[in-house]
Amino acid sequence: MSNTKTKSHATPEHKNIYTSHPSSVDGQISILRQRGMLIDDYAFAKDFLEEVYFHRLLSYSVPFFINGNPQQYQPGTKFSDVVKVYEFDSKLRLLILEAIEKIEISVRTQFINLSWKYGPHFYLDYKLFKDHKLLNDSIERIQYQLKVSRDLLVSEYYHRYHDPEMPPVWIAIELTTIGQLSKWLRNLKQVADKESIARRYKLHFSLLQSILDNLTLIRNYSAHHTRIWNRHFDFECILDEQHDTLEHALCEGSRIYSVLLLMLYVLKTLGIEQPFYQQLVKLIEVYDINIAAMGFPSDWQTNFHVVMNAK
Repeated sequence: MSNTKTKSHATPEHKNIYTSHPSSVDGQISILRQRGMLIDDYAFAKDFLEEVYFHRLLSYSVPFFINGNPQQYQPGTKFSDVVKVYEFDSKLRLLILEAIEKIEISVRTQFINLSWKYGPHFYLDYKLFKDHKLLNDSIERIQYQLKVSRDLLVSEYYHRYHDPEMPPVWIAIELTTIGQLSKWLRNLKQVADKESIARRYKLHFSLLQSILDNLTLIRNYSAHHTRIWNRHFDFECILDEQHDTLEHALCEGSRIYSVLLLMLYVLKTLGIEQPFYQQLVKLIEVYDINIAAMGFPSDWQTNFHVVMNAK
């Protein structure tokens, strides 16, 4: 029998009581110095910690700890070194959110195009979807968004019409997220409908499904200001022999590099990959970031150019 103890099995009598008292900003700076961090500009450090809470800073300090020990920084670590990583991560999230917005709008458009075949309210048709519970969840979510929405198109629809109860797909889809679009794609009953959506991106629909699932995860992290630059992710893995570079990104990568490569591919199919790539390269150069911690291989630029030059 194993003697290993886990938190889930711990009983109250075996747990410690948290008694630490919150430290002032001055106290926080003192703690950082005691742990070996160099703080040359005390005023800057104080201003920063008055706006960015201490434990958020610590999450960006991980690469600077000695053997992962948060009580001891590597010799020569400066406060500004950690702030640089923090600022890079912030700008990377903004770049990613901007790119996901373009991808999301494109995917919405492909769903709207199904209305040519099925009519403006096909997103409510149970015959077109496999899982009716999942469809009900989607409808209820949209109904809630319609109630609280101040969108002009929504207001105009209900001002002019009382039937059907819900607006056409090109209005309703404005209230969906990329996560909901991913669920719609998964739930479509007809393979031909999935293929018509994925065809725009020159992908098998199963691979597009994985990309949307992954982008949903990254979008949620980014929108909630969560650190992403060196985080490990649990990505979906779908094999596609026609897209070797993407397969590598999906199946062997668990860092943000994989996501960036996948996004670049989709942006390439939309003809808008260059601004994204140029801004990414500039960010890496300006902040001189450790891209290995992001999962970047030594030949990352070759991989990116393979994607951008693909036909």
